[in-house]
Amino acid sequence: MAIPFFRKDRNKPDSEQAPQQKPEEAGHTDFVTLGAGSPGGLGIVVEEVGGSEGSAIDEAAMLYASNQPDNTEALLKSLLTSNDPRAWHMLFDLYRLNQREADFEKLALEFAMRFECSPPVWKAREDPSRKTKGVARPLVLPARLDGGIGAKLAHVLASLGKDAALQLDFSQVAEIDEAGARGIADMLDRTRKTKLKFQVSGANSIIELLKSRIRPEPGTQGYWQMLLAVYQLLGRQEDFENLAVDFAVAFELSPPSWENVQAAQEVAPPASEMPSDAFALTGVISEASQNQLAKLMQYAESRPEVVIDCSAVTRVDYAFVGNLIGQLMQLLGNGKTITLQGQNALVNELFRAMGIDQLARMVPAKLT
Repeated sequence: MAIPFFRKDRNKPDSEQAPQQKPEEAGHTDFVTLGAGSPGGLGIVVEEVGGSEGSAIDEAAMLYASNQPDNTEALLKSLLTSNDPRAWHMLFDLYRLNQREADFEKLALEFAMRFECSPPVWKAREDPSRKTKGVARPLVLPARLDGGIGAKLAHVLASLGKDAALQLDFSQVAEIDEAGARGIADMLDRTRKTKLKFQVSGANSIIELLKSRIRPEPGTQGYWQMLLAVYQLLGRQEDFENLAVDFAVAFELSPPSWENVQAAQEVAPPASEMPSDAFALTGVISEASQNQLAKLMQYAESRPEVVIDCSAVTRVDYAFVGNLIGQLMQLLGNGKTITLQGQNALVNELFRAMGIDQLARMVPAKLT
């Protein structure tokens, strides 16, 4: 794995600019290998990079990671004339993270004039410690629902605050086994009498899928139970009661009883393409984040695919990056695949500069 770093001549003042590289020198790097005993024998190759535009982007990311926002801003401003979109995106996110709306709007005007397209729109950074009442958290269910869905749902439900709302998106579900159907049915039964409010996407598609699975034979009761639970969730009392009669006849068992509870709202699927049962990191990731990383490793134990939501991460401390890399390498050594999603441009460029894009799939936040 190659980890590049930007090295300045310590004998020169910060204000002195490095000489312009010749094109034929731009590809030259020196390599040193560290950590040959890392998991799976994966060594870390440190690349010494010259003063190219790309390394200046790296330096800006590292300055921000070192908690030097003023120096970060100055360097990024100097890079805007290059029309490198990364510099613009990093500066937009720097202003957004620091709640500098006026500077953001001024930069947006310059962006529109320079690139002749619509600029990003100011959106205040959300405080992850605050629970927004009435805004549903989307849960995009995977294409296949199996017996493991119960543990995933338990993780999501445990992370929700009081009076929270959850949007269940069934639109991606194409296959379901009986254990998965039981897991969904049990979850809906347990939460019915709580204050949890539901929104539902893809209701008709999951109903048709369940209808194709229900048969009056052993090993299918989970499908019946989930379909009854979905009808109850959506407030479809007539469909529920008709199915309950068929269930009683098929299995000679008393069916669930209808309950008069608030019906879920049917809505369009959420825009996100990523699974929302991801493990969320928040705030500044630093030495004080050991507890978060311990919970991440616990979350990853039962998952072959580990999705880490970085949308609420404001900064990753430069002194802690090596620790984070070590945790990711441990996950890789355990046979996991890793996705880092939602990170701001400053964090994303730090991840790229430090070679984390070689350990994980990176899906940064879209600048809109």
